Amino acid sequence: MKKNREKSPAFHLRPPKVDWDIRFPEFTHETLPSGTRIYSMPGGKLGLCYLELVFENGRRAETKKMTGRITAAQVQEGSLNHTQAQIVDFFDYHGCSYSLHADLDFTVLSVSCLQRYFDGVLDFILEMLAQPVFPEENLAKGKVFLKSQLSHQLTEPDFVSYRDLTAHLYGSHSPYAYNSTPELIDSIRREDLVAYHQNFYQSGKLSVFYTGEPLGTDYWAGKLKRLPAKGKELPPFPAVEYGAPSRMHAPIGHCNQTSLKIGCGLFPKNHPDYYGMYVLNTLLGDYFGSRLMKHIREEEGLTYDIHSTLDVQLHAGCFYISAELNPASKNKTEDLIRKELKLLRTREIPATELNMVRNYLNGHLLRLVDGPFQSILLLRILMMEFGELEAFYTLRNAIRDISPEELRMLADRYLHEDKMSVVTAGA
Repeated sequence: MKKNREKSPAFHLRPPKVDWDIRFPEFTHETLPSGTRIYSMPGGKLGLCYLELVFENGRRAETKKMTGRITAAQVQEGSLNHTQAQIVDFFDYHGCSYSLHADLDFTVLSVSCLQRYFDGVLDFILEMLAQPVFPEENLAKGKVFLKSQLSHQLTEPDFVSYRDLTAHLYGSHSPYAYNSTPELIDSIRREDLVAYHQNFYQSGKLSVFYTGEPLGTDYWAGKLKRLPAKGKELPPFPAVEYGAPSRMHAPIGHCNQTSLKIGCGLFPKNHPDYYGMYVLNTLLGDYFGSRLMKHIREEEGLTYDIHSTLDVQLHAGCFYISAELNPASKNKTEDLIRKELKLLRTREIPATELNMVRNYLNGHLLRLVDGPFQSILLLRILMMEFGELEAFYTLRNAIRDISPEELRMLADRYLHEDKMSVVTAGA
């Protein structure tokens, strides 16, 4: 039979089969007599290694506000044996990628370098951490920098709306609630940094995450004994009383756009509903194909950017939607956001839309365990923020199995459009 070559053969697009058997890479875990926990993974083949030292301290440990953040910055400003300039030169000379910063719950030092330099780099880091001198002159310069940085940030609508929203949602008694001010920066004294360092940069509150050539228990024990073993116990975290729905505006002079935040208090990261809410938040506004992006940015053209966020910490958390827009679009945008939240509560999510989110998040999980550097970063999150590796598999299973009705119930429980606070900043 002669074939008709002018007519294309029938073509049926089949969706690719998704493999859900995602496994976390092998790693080792040991606890030293000092209480330090060591997590190690084999490195790649490029002669590189990566290290994170994570101290459990953060704002919870502060007796004076901002001490944790400024201590982390000033540790790098000079040690017993090295000046600030020598510290900078050392990391530059050895080609290290290096950072030290404090967040709400932890202080994290991270460094990557060639494996052949690692032993010397680790010795240098531990000397810097164990014996900072907190020079008065450098502290004064650091304060000037922080106040200048804050002054600039307070002209940015997105920054202002976020800090006003979280301050309201977490409540006045929460360490998560306070915002930086010039007065708080000026109040910090050298003795505040010394006390915070002595009490909360201790090996008993340290976790080590390392990928590279295998190093034994004796190696880590010998190196880390340079850090003080004991300090103060962390105080209990104050009970969180989330702020009631409210509306507020922060005007910013000479500003032509508005930052809109709509949000509510939620729960800490170890809450059992976190995993389902992770899926629901992605569908609503946490990837480019989300509802907020499609309906409000692409179809309506009302915003420069719009997304939703699960902003959850160890002891509390919040949910918010953020949009950057022309002030004339604010009311319509807010109405459409509330409409999207109501739809999540009242209508079942179509299977095709949910499957797209499942596939996107499957790919995201695969990227998180693609190689030792990515995997060790994820391991740090799992152990420090969830307390167990099993959280990875719980999340994987929630992405794969959660039903449209379960998602609708979560939306009804947590994302009621009439229980949201609204904060705007800018024009």
